[in-house]
Amino acid sequence: MPFLALQVLGATAAQAQSQDAKTDEAARTSDQGLGDIVVTAQRRTEDLQRAALSITAVSGDKVIERGVTQVEQLATLAPGLQVNTSAGPYASFSIRSVSSLSGNAFADSAVAMNYDGVYLATPTILNGLYYDLERVEILKGPQGTLYGRNATAGAINVIPRKPEFTTGGDANLQVGNLGRFNIGGAINVAAKDTVAVRFAGQHVRRDGFMSDGTSDDNGDAVRGSILIEPTPDLSILMMADYSHQGGRGPGATIRKECAKIGLTGGACFVADPYTGIADLASEYTSVGEAPPTQNQFIDGDYGGALLNIDYRTAIGTLTFLGAYREAESAYVGTGTSWQLRETQKPRQTSGELRLASDGGGALQYVFGLYYLSTTMDSRSQSESLNNKRFSDSFTHNEGWTWATFSQLTYSVSDVLRLTGGLRYTYEQKKTNSQRYNLLNTVGPDPVIPDTPSGVPTIDMNLKKSWDAVNWKAGIEFDAAPESLLYANVSTGFKAGGFYYGPPGANTYEPEHVTSYAIGSKNRFANDRIELNIEGYYLDYTDQQVSFVKLVGPGSVVLVTENAGKTTAYGVDVDSQFLLGRDTRIGLSGSWVHARYDQFDYDTVAPPSSTTLCTVGPPFPFNVDCSGLQPFRTPEWTVTGTFDQSFDLADGGRVFMDALGQYKSAFYADTSYQIETLTNESFRANFGLGYEDPQRRYRIRAFVDNAFDEVTISNATVNTAYSQNNIVGVNLLAPRTYGIQASANF
Repeated sequence: MPFLALQVLGATAAQAQSQDAKTDEAARTSDQGLGDIVVTAQRRTEDLQRAALSITAVSGDKVIERGVTQVEQLATLAPGLQVNTSAGPYASFSIRSVSSLSGNAFADSAVAMNYDGVYLATPTILNGLYYDLERVEILKGPQGTLYGRNATAGAINVIPRKPEFTTGGDANLQVGNLGRFNIGGAINVAAKDTVAVRFAGQHVRRDGFMSDGTSDDNGDAVRGSILIEPTPDLSILMMADYSHQGGRGPGATIRKECAKIGLTGGACFVADPYTGIADLASEYTSVGEAPPTQNQFIDGDYGGALLNIDYRTAIGTLTFLGAYREAESAYVGTGTSWQLRETQKPRQTSGELRLASDGGGALQYVFGLYYLSTTMDSRSQSESLNNKRFSDSFTHNEGWTWATFSQLTYSVSDVLRLTGGLRYTYEQKKTNSQRYNLLNTVGPDPVIPDTPSGVPTIDMNLKKSWDAVNWKAGIEFDAAPESLLYANVSTGFKAGGFYYGPPGANTYEPEHVTSYAIGSKNRFANDRIELNIEGYYLDYTDQQVSFVKLVGPGSVVLVTENAGKTTAYGVDVDSQFLLGRDTRIGLSGSWVHARYDQFDYDTVAPPSSTTLCTVGPPFPFNVDCSGLQPFRTPEWTVTGTFDQSFDLADGGRVFMDALGQYKSAFYADTSYQIETLTNESFRANFGLGYEDPQRRYRIRAFVDNAFDEVTISNATVNTAYSQNNIVGVNLLAPRTYGIQASANF
């Protein structure tokens, strides 16, 4: 009822506003208000306020201002988006209670990450992308019709700046504590009237904020692109990029039940929260386990190329997008609280052919064909502390998928539109993979043989395929010139897959979701107030849940199991207020109520007695977490922003900005035990700067996490918990501060 009341109130206010349309138009001429944002979230160009779905769009300038250089920092851009890292270059996403733990070569994300329209199929190749951007679009909720595979939670579009037919450039610099030194920029050259070239790059350095040097930031990236427009109707874009990620990688510290270390309370850090695993060796050696390695590292090279051809015809724009991407990376990490080692080489080739209408006429449409082929070669070792040995996995995966899709919008009248979408997807996966045990091989720095050792404990030679039809139906109504009401029903599909396990316990089935959404997008008071709100209900069948569990003596496996049934509902709100020409306030929030209607699993090592799950009798133990909130899902996330500027007599400008984000507590692991309960948090960032009269350069002093909040982002129960009582905890950065400077030329 409150949601419907807000919609009615918004529509009523907008109707009243339309009575003064002439006055409003005059005001817009002298004052642009909040301004328009153009997005391509629905595979065609449109105003953000006219797109009938929940989208957060952040400009490239804001991405730089907020210091986003790593994938986990994307979570600062939109409430309700969780991004976690714990092992090497892997990234795990969560939106609206849907989460997938990415941790080995079989992993698929539940959020479709797209780089300039190219879907990135592997969760380890998302680094070195966040510079010289046009914008980042975050789409919440399943996007099965237009984005297809692995978009059951949503989609993120990272859109780099394209060449322009002008000559110029920009540069930016950031220095700060923890040895921060970032430098980047771009040069754009108009070679002739029909050819433009752009080169961009960045160099990023920041020391680790954990005591052992982990959780650092070390990367370099370059991108080159050429835009050719031989005729007004033909556009050809070619782009290639390369990035390198180095440093120590994600770090962790240790959390235990307070009573087990002589303290009061529920869960306590065993030392200063920013004490890294490598500096907590006694927590391992005191129970006869090998000490952690001191030699964590990441060494990854990532790159690719794309060709995008747009040809404008009488019936719409015909687009071909072809791309190839590959990576070669290695890491040794203890971000989970035990040692993981891996070398990995993923490769992908994709192609998409799409026809989109030009925005005129009663019928708007998108038709498309899509193809993706992937290959993954990986060798990884995982430490078994109890047995003083490592597993040794040789993984070779191949897969391909194709799809055909369409989405149509028909204007029944000037104010009423109907939308329908349909997508057919076929996906095939196969694996030829073996897992061995390296006996009598212990840390901290084991000697790994060049070739397989002994007889495989797991031998997988599997091939499976799946297909699905996804659809969308919606209605849009213009309650007033700047008030959109909409409702839609859509479905999503994520294919099944494999994980290391014995025959009959090494595959999982597809997940399916049906989403019901109702929303409203509004501008009031001469474009000075924006209020967007969407309520949703998600019905999941066989939702895929990935987690680490002990499945046999000395066999620790990252499994993916189907959770049976999950339901979630909630509300997303995004609002902005232009109080004056120089004063802007933003307030956005996400509330989600989600429950596993059915989720239980068998394990030989159950959670501790503090778990919220019900643990059945041995052997094996059945752990039933039905009725609980999905892990990594804060119920509340609220973000507020404030921007204020003051004009100086010479035309220069002093500006200040602030951002605060609150998240409620949540469990970060399927064990649901007390050490994995994150604290509620509030993090605040502040900035103060100056911009010259010609708007050619600006300088800004900043402090992020100004109140030095210790914020837990992730937690993982150690595989030898029954002996060492260790839970590995990943943290967000402590207080950081510095100076940003940028210039245009």
